[in-house]
Order: sequence, then C-alpha cells, then structure tokens
Amino acid sequence: MSHLPEFDELPPLLGNACVFGDGVSAESIVALPRTVPPAVGDFVVAGLDFGVGAAPTAAVEMLKTAGVAAVISRSFAPPFFRAAIAAGLPALVVEETGAVRSGDRLRVDLEEHKIANLSSGDRYIIRNLQDETLDVLRAGGLATYLANHGYGPGRTRH
Repeated sequence: MSHLPEFDELPPLLGNACVFGDGVSAESIVALPRTVPPAVGDFVVAGLDFGVGAAPTAAVEMLKTAGVAAVISRSFAPPFFRAAIAAGLPALVVEETGAVRSGDRLRVDLEEHKIANLSSGDRYIIRNLQDETLDVLRAGGLATYLANHGYGPGRTRH
C-alpha cells in the first residue's frame, strides 16, 4: 500500500470584508474590478446564491487574479462552488453573512471551521468544509491534489 502525500495545514487568513447582497451573478463578479475592486487579501462576503449564471470559471479566475483570499456566502451556485474549490479559492458557507459590514476585519481559520469578526467580536461557523474539500484547498487546487494522488496526464492510479 502506497503512502499518499500529506498537505500542510492552512494558516489562518486575515483581511477585510468586501460585502455584497444576494444573487451576485458570475457575470457581475467578472465586472468587479471596474466597479468595486477588492484589495489583495480581502474576503468577498455575500448573501444567497453567489456566483449564479453562465461564467463561473471566469468569475473564479477574476477573484483569484484580484487576490481575494476567500468568498464567504450564505449559499453558492453549485457550478461556482465547484470551480472555486478546483482553483483553490475557498468558498465558505456561513449563515450570518448579514452581520458582516464592508471593512470589517476578519480572521478565517479553515482548519477550525471558524471565522472571527475582529471588528465586532462575532464568531461564525463555516458549514461546508468536508475533509476532502480541505485537502484540495491545502493542495492549492484540484490539479495539484490529483497529481499528488497519482492522477494526471498519461497517469492512472493503480
């Protein structure tokens, strides 16, 4: 039996909240740099149905390029969620996103499934990180995760 590589634990992330409402479409995410550019290390925080629409991969690429540390929402469009995790961008489900204000300082601990709002003192639980999702994020994305587990171009797992 072969030993699969382990990935280092993810360090806590620290940044400011950039807050949006419900139903933020993938197309409007792509336009963010022209409207409300998030700063490197910021967290995009939204309500329900983040990333709906026809361009989830482009939206994830824009957020990664902008340096967004994670997206925190009450719910995600499934294609956006899959694209984000595959790209190594944490897409975190938190019920209390309405309590977060733009500019709030957040500390996100993926390993502990917790978010601390350092501005208000509130604490929130990350509800959607299973072990395999965390492993993909630890690897930096799905391609690295699969390559390190014996999958990749011209390779099959035995």
